[in-house]
Amino acid sequence: MISIACFISTALSQERTDAALIDDPFRWLEERRASRSGLGSRRNEKTHGVLQSDPRYRHFYEQALAILQKDRIADIPLEGRGLEHFWQDENQVRGVWRRTTRESDRSQVPNWEAILDVDALAAAENRNWVFRGASCLPPEERLCLISLSDGVKDAVSIREFDRTAKTFVADGFYLPEDKQDVSWGDGDTLLVARGWGEGTLTQAGYPFVVKELKRAQSLSEAREIFRGEPTDSETQPLVLRDSEGHIHATGAVRAIGSFETEYVVFREAALFRVKFDQQADRSRQNRDHWLSQRLHVASLNSSKPRRKADEPPAARRSSSDAQVTGLNKAPPLSSGFAGSPNTTGRADNLPNALP
Repeated sequence: MISIACFISTALSQERTDAALIDDPFRWLEERRASRSGLGSRRNEKTHGVLQSDPRYRHFYEQALAILQKDRIADIPLEGRGLEHFWQDENQVRGVWRRTTRESDRSQVPNWEAILDVDALAAAENRNWVFRGASCLPPEERLCLISLSDGVKDAVSIREFDRTAKTFVADGFYLPEDKQDVSWGDGDTLLVARGWGEGTLTQAGYPFVVKELKRAQSLSEAREIFRGEPTDSETQPLVLRDSEGHIHATGAVRAIGSFETEYVVFREAALFRVKFDQQADRSRQNRDHWLSQRLHVASLNSSKPRRKADEPPAARRSSSDAQVTGLNKAPPLSSGFAGSPNTTGRADNLPNALP
């Protein structure tokens, strides 16, 4: 009788839950591509109407706009090619990627040279371009991958750009609009995570498959090098370089969840996994640097004669916030990187620890 009562109680609870989901008027907000997305715009218009009817609104708005557009100090990083940054103001609403010299920057009115004028590009192509960043190939950093979104959204198109000639490369790399991440392998190779067709996006709508794309190849010719899991948040390509542009390792970064990240590294015909859990207080940049240091130390150790007592234990080795495991016999990529052509995101039976 007790089991029957529990079954009935569970069934009724499930029915109430299902009914609540059906009756929830905001259920559509959980859809990745909600057909009712226009409703959000109408609600924004309603909110704007309430705010703008307040007599204080215009003064506060103009005051904030003046601060954003006029009373600003340019944040310009020091780079080997000079002083470059991306700038937006009342005249360059979409923004301009520009550069100047150190001597000019010391003057009252610096002379800026436009590298890429996004306002002019949007006007010429009749698109609502939003600049989403540039990834330039070290060490020369002449060739860059420019990410542009057509409006404010996650999906971007990626185009190859010549930073010196200040123009897009004819017949260069081009990745049509998608939610995607890309890293330079070399001048003729990209590692790309994007939607490759049915079943290649996570439940959150982001890519979990990384492929190697060679220059002049179509997307259909790209070769899979890593596959995460559909339950991951997303997977991004990984290329670890030193300050001189030398590649120390390639691989992928799995965002398993909000508080768990796994680095999968292809190196010297072996695959290593480094997992950072929720206790890790490291940004992506800091984790990359930490891993590069470990790989550098490992390469130094591997070049020395090793005594039997120095052999790493077969069990998994962990630090305070990272677990490192290794998997041997990973076949090489066609580009000369070491890795696996079809490796799943599972970490089963991984015997050797990274030194």
